[in-house]
Amino acid sequence: MNRKWLSIIALIATSAFLLNVSSCGYNQHLVSIQVVPPGATFNSVGSSIVFKAMGTYEHPPQTKDITDIVTWSVDSQNLVTITNTSLVTAVSICGSGNLYASYYDSPNQVTGSAFLTGGGAGSAACNEAVLTVDIVGSGSVVDSTQVIKCPGTCSSDYPIGSTIGLTATAGAGASQVAWTNCSSFVGNTCTVVLNVDTTVTATFN
Repeated sequence: MNRKWLSIIALIATSAFLLNVSSCGYNQHLVSIQVVPPGATFNSVGSSIVFKAMGTYEHPPQTKDITDIVTWSVDSQNLVTITNTSLVTAVSICGSGNLYASYYDSPNQVTGSAFLTGGGAGSAACNEAVLTVDIVGSGSVVDSTQVIKCPGTCSSDYPIGSTIGLTATAGAGASQVAWTNCSSFVGNTCTVVLNVDTTVTATFN
């Protein structure tokens, strides 16, 4: 085979190789997301951590920072809040949840996660919820345990899951009460199921 044909064959082989590399680069796909760090414990309200999302690709294999293009979310709004810049800030030290980083790379939705927990989980404080009563107008409210007698004592701690009844009595110039944030209410009686800190407003008119 003469030198001319060898050159042509080499040119064809080189072109095929470059075309294949180009094709692989064009079809690069995200296959997994790793959230860094993989977990965090928040020991104080207001403490914060910036997370990163590292994407693993194929065709060709590559790992790169995709923090700015993923969608961030949490499944425990009572524990932390998150900004679109992946800054996670604790609003409680009780409970746990998951942080998610998601990205749609057609035809698949790819998601990575990190586990979040409050450093106070399991403590006495985390097994309680606070019920607070606000009064607008002339009147008073007493709870079914006789601890809240508002005005006066308008807030108290109860075990999480407690069902507390609030009874309103209209004062001078008022004849009825309107409730806000009850689990249910009938007339002057409001029922609250305490799964989180709750503020109930009694408006007398």
